[in-house]
Amino acid sequence: MAERIGAGVWSLQGETVTLPVTITDARITASVFTSPATAARKLLAGLPLEPFTAFGRAFGLLMCIHYGEWALKTYDEVGVGLLALGPGRRPGLFLLDLPVTGAFTREAGQDFWALPKWLMTSTLRFGEEETDVTVSDGDTPVLSASFTHGRLRLPFGIRSALPAWSYLDHGAQAGRLLRGRVPMRLSGVRLGRGSFSVRLGEHPMAQRMEALGMVNRPLLTVHASSLRGPLGEWRAV
Repeated sequence: MAERIGAGVWSLQGETVTLPVTITDARITASVFTSPATAARKLLAGLPLEPFTAFGRAFGLLMCIHYGEWALKTYDEVGVGLLALGPGRRPGLFLLDLPVTGAFTREAGQDFWALPKWLMTSTLRFGEEETDVTVSDGDTPVLSASFTHGRLRLPFGIRSALPAWSYLDHGAQAGRLLRGRVPMRLSGVRLGRGSFSVRLGEHPMAQRMEALGMVNRPLLTVHASSLRGPLGEWRAV
């Protein structure tokens, strides 16, 4: 477990990490899906969160990210999230699964930000027109998916930050609801409702994906050849 040694300063695996840390070299493909609110609500049972809904539909996010070398090393990450309302009915992305290919970032994610990171075996390929990914938990297949990138190319970048919620029952932040922001400084952006194909295994993450409608065509797919930005401390609510 990481040890907090000061305000925003952590000791992890013999290294000192000071927040914020800055993502300098990453790329991302992410798709938004809709699902019945009742199915999404079950995934938040026991938490002070509820799905954000419109016309009885909840909104989930499936994302694939490759990080080049930065403070948390280099690795691939696949996330399953749900847009949720927390205390004060403030919206934010709540991540249900965030498997990664690196042990250092797994421990940092769990202890710094209460993120549900676990070690996966993965292949992740970003092509010109398509992103392909496979995820396994040890010998157990989780998913195999292909995202077609949208046709609309933005001639400008996007500079924003996505509000987020997190909660874990283990690690340095155990039992605390945290709120923070995920950097979204994107360039080389393509948007559209591209095609999507997926094969799910017998795994809890796959079951959550199915509950969030991640077996159907997405509402929107966003691909960016560059993702950058600072990731700071998240605060207990």
